[in-house]
Amino acid sequence: MNTIEKRDYIHSYLNRLDDKDIDDVFNKVKALIEEEVTLTQSQEEEIERRVDRHKKGESESHPWSEVKKRIHP
Repeated sequence: MNTIEKRDYIHSYLNRLDDKDIDDVFNKVKALIEEEVTLTQSQEEEIERRVDRHKKGESESHPWSEVKKRIHP
């Protein structure tokens, strides 16, 4: 099942839910959306290393227009 089919399936399912079930589904989806992302210490350190390299001009970067051309030539 592709993404569009999954969305259509979920959408049709939501239309059949009673009030209690729709509240349950809403709360689960809301929790997923609002879930706080917590990085590990090593992930935070890696981000700092990358930011430092970028600020020093030691990392390679590309304009957004070039990146888009690579994705959709």
